[in-house]
Amino acid sequence: MAIATRNKHLYFGGGGVSAVHFADSKENHTNVKFEQKGNSGKIAKWGDDNLYPQNFMKTLKKNGAGGTSYRLLKATHYGQGFKLMRVDSTDDGKEDKSVVPLASIPDIRDFFNNTKMPRVLTEIIADLETFNLGFPEYILSNDYSKIVSVRRLQTAKMRYEIINEASGLIENAYFCHNWQTSTNEKSEYVVSIPVVDMYCTAEQVREYCKKKKIHKFTMPIFYPLVDETYYPEPDHHSVYRNGWMDVVNAIPEYKKAFSKNQLNIKYMVYISEEYFLRTYGDEWQKFKSDKKKEIREQLTDAIDKHLSGNENAGKSLQVTVFKDRDNNWVKGIEVVPLETKGGDADGKGLLDAGTGNAEIMSAIGIDANLLGVGIPGGKMNTGSGSDKREAFSIMNSLFKTKRETTLEIWRMLRDYNGWDPNLEGDFAVTELTTLDANPTGTQTQF
Repeated sequence: MAIATRNKHLYFGGGGVSAVHFADSKENHTNVKFEQKGNSGKIAKWGDDNLYPQNFMKTLKKNGAGGTSYRLLKATHYGQGFKLMRVDSTDDGKEDKSVVPLASIPDIRDFFNNTKMPRVLTEIIADLETFNLGFPEYILSNDYSKIVSVRRLQTAKMRYEIINEASGLIENAYFCHNWQTSTNEKSEYVVSIPVVDMYCTAEQVREYCKKKKIHKFTMPIFYPLVDETYYPEPDHHSVYRNGWMDVVNAIPEYKKAFSKNQLNIKYMVYISEEYFLRTYGDEWQKFKSDKKKEIREQLTDAIDKHLSGNENAGKSLQVTVFKDRDNNWVKGIEVVPLETKGGDADGKGLLDAGTGNAEIMSAIGIDANLLGVGIPGGKMNTGSGSDKREAFSIMNSLFKTKRETTLEIWRMLRDYNGWDPNLEGDFAVTELTTLDANPTGTQTQF
């Protein structure tokens, strides 16, 4: 697909392939045909069965350490929320950032209020932190002069169109609420959405949409790809791919099944046949089988009742002792305590869970101190306040590049709608401090 702008031809698309080419240069950005494997129709499969996001979420929803870790990532990314800023320089050449209230700029204020931008950003961040990929959808005014709305398309419900071999670009994406392995682009439950590459400027996007009469498109944002072509393969998904999440998830199911199915027997009670002969004398031999069975069951029930229950704790049991025909002492009734062995009596499953949770949090990038989790096999302390403060400070510092990706949405809105180009956006960050430095224990930074 191409449009002419002042004798320059600009090619648009999206995904992991460079998508802007200038005809007035001797060279274009590198482009090569992509060999398609495992795809039928126009949809690029996400996973062998095209259900990778759904399979991942099914596993994650059962995993407490994973779910909590991702929740912490999302909250840290968003911080105290999006803020408008004006950046100036001080006399000594340093940056001086000052917050600009949204209420002071009516156009931006109204747009943010009408589109509920805090929610949109929160939702996009959730997708970025979970899948390293987000799909903001932009709607243009009838005359293409403004972006009038932006919404989040759930990443798990999106699929790319396979690369157009002629242009080397991903030109469309597909949205479906309930993907199945057999779902294709012709289904009535699938909607096609034009894709515009993130490298395009606002003016290039405007001219392209005018030419193609596009009023709605998505401009995917994603953390840098390494060797992927369509969908990111986040390094924090390694614990899903290598099975650690499955191991940890299986432990509660195993413990539950063991608890439900184990034989909860505390004593073995032996009753000698001689006991009944000595107790009932010659009458015992005259009893019918049903009568003997009834007597045995009554005795068993009486012993069970005597041995069970908190109110019987510490009680003694009186039994008959007699000499047999060989003049040996014999216990008429003998109660032997049983040892519980097997299953998970040694707690090994809990140690496996602790190790697995540590692997999961480490892969996602969460210091165990932040969640109050000790080191498996260690002294299970939850860390001091300074440990937590430093861990949180380090994590915050690593989010700069992530927030830059999210802020591409703001820059697209600002440039397309002609808002003040000197306005920058950022996410306010909560920095934990000591109480002697600040009575609240926190301070805000950008």
